[in-house]
Amino acid sequence: MTQRHMHRSSPHPWIDRVWQTVCLEDGIYRSTPDGSWDLILSVSPDGRPTVFLSGQATEPVDVPYLAGEHSVVISFAAHVHLTKDEEIRTGAAIRLLPVESGGFLLDGVELPLPTFGNAEQLTERMVKANLLQSDDLVAKAFTPKPKAASRRSVQQHFKKTTGITQKDFQLIRRAQEAVRRLKRGENSAAVAADLGYSDQPHMIKSIKKIMGHLPSNLDPVHKI
Repeated sequence: MTQRHMHRSSPHPWIDRVWQTVCLEDGIYRSTPDGSWDLILSVSPDGRPTVFLSGQATEPVDVPYLAGEHSVVISFAAHVHLTKDEEIRTGAAIRLLPVESGGFLLDGVELPLPTFGNAEQLTERMVKANLLQSDDLVAKAFTPKPKAASRRSVQQHFKKTTGITQKDFQLIRRAQEAVRRLKRGENSAAVAADLGYSDQPHMIKSIKKIMGHLPSNLDPVHKI
């Protein structure tokens, strides 16, 4: 094991999950798509903090790391977006944020550094400072009572809010659920049928493309 991961769910409706990682050796981590965008604090082995934003991804991204490095990641729900962002980041694109006086700056607002425990309080400060907004059409798209809107309108909102298409989002979430169930030891053919894949090879191909690993080697996949 070259990294130690911890994660938790959040009661905040604008947060998908909160992560904490400690790197035990040098290596490369394959970050997989999860339908979220992230606010990340990365602390180097000598204690220097870096804060940045990473966007939605549809394919895995390899991220190098050093022994002694540790990080905190707040993964925001797909319906949440930055108020002043003119362009949504996707793939490996990041936005570095200034760090000073024990905190960081986001669009002119000083905020405390993210921790594993303060994600909800930090998010509320961002909301009150009008740094974050939510698209209600996207938020309710997959609920039992979606908002009344044309298919085209939903697709446009998805693309504008997340930077990826609604179809890509659905493929990512389906692959995540497949990985969860396969990790629990469920029969792969049954999982493929239950989740609507045309057949087992189709599921394997989808997982390989989105997660970067075959179903026979899912241990490195954490963001599910």
